[in-house]
Amino acid sequence: MKDGWMIGNISVSISLGRSDDTDLGLVVKAKNIQVGTDMGRVGGVGSNIGGFGITIQEATSSENVEHWPSISITDPDRRAVIFDATSKALLAAEGLEVKEVGFFTMGLEVGRVPTWETAEEIVKAVHAHAKNAESVERIALVASSPTQVSSFQYALDNIKTITYE
Repeated sequence: MKDGWMIGNISVSISLGRSDDTDLGLVVKAKNIQVGTDMGRVGGVGSNIGGFGITIQEATSSENVEHWPSISITDPDRRAVIFDATSKALLAAEGLEVKEVGFFTMGLEVGRVPTWETAEEIVKAVHAHAKNAESVERIALVASSPTQVSSFQYALDNIKTITYE
């Protein structure tokens, strides 16, 4: 397995379930992850799954946190939402002059957003940002499943294909 990738001048790494984010200047996580089951509907980050009203908040030690918007597999524009949220976070990181940004995908995975869509949109946004990046030097992609890790690997290995270059 490859240890890291370069997108422009930005170093990108993938990890599975990183628990300590204190060294990251800015993190992107789900604000609330709904837990429960409801066979009648598919919920996502911020939706009411199962009607239990139980949520899990992803802990962070980072001083700067952005949140993924509420999104699920039922959202027809979920790819654009992920791309836009990633781009917004990277612009915020530039404004804060942050060197390392972490993107945590557990909330998106719980929302059943396909792992390949999440990976492709995050990688495409990083690729677009890298053309004008000033302070951001490192991106940590933090997955909560081996499937998401594989999806990130594929997207990074095939960046020219997914960005149509």
